[in-house]
Amino acid sequence: MCLFLGLSTAATIAAWSVAAHGGDVDSARFHDELTRLSVGSFSTLQHARENDGYGVAEAEIVEIWQDRYPAETWFYQEQALLGETADYIEPSQKDRPYFARVIQSVETEPGVVRRSVHRLKDAREALGAWRGDNPLSDLSRDDLLPSECAVTVMRVAKNFWQSTSEKCANAYKGAEYAISLGVVTEGVYANWDRGFTADGAVVWGPSDGGYVFRRKTDREE
Repeated sequence: MCLFLGLSTAATIAAWSVAAHGGDVDSARFHDELTRLSVGSFSTLQHARENDGYGVAEAEIVEIWQDRYPAETWFYQEQALLGETADYIEPSQKDRPYFARVIQSVETEPGVVRRSVHRLKDAREALGAWRGDNPLSDLSRDDLLPSECAVTVMRVAKNFWQSTSEKCANAYKGAEYAISLGVVTEGVYANWDRGFTADGAVVWGPSDGGYVFRRKTDREE
């Protein structure tokens, strides 16, 4: 996962979305909506151009195992850092993702989705799988390690969701745990990941909000 808008910005987007869509809560297919918003190719290039101190990351999110587990939705996600700034990008870094996970997504009640994040027992088997027509078809959930973290995603309005993770075990830079906050909306998703010590001090992660991923256009592919 990677980072997100400041909370005030997220609240502004939520208010706009409610106003624009009338707080549409009639649909019975909330989970399908979230899935549609989630999958695709995304980049932080525009965000990096507009904000000093943010790098250029790309994410590939694909749905997997669509006919295998009817009560669940599964995704494979890779994210890679292509450059520390928008001025220098190394495309070959796409093949060295810092995040490669399988995500189980289950609607626990209307408009509330729980996502559990799993590493693969052998991550090399999945590297670049998003490029194929039927990603990870030769694998199953038996090839996953137990969930390392879970995220609750809640529908705020039509095409607008907010997420909060559990306190996820994390030892990077002396952290005890990490928390991820996020939003998912039409054409954009954003996460704000930060690491904390046992007494709640922030030891890694941006102070001004997280990275904003925008869906790539055909021209940017």
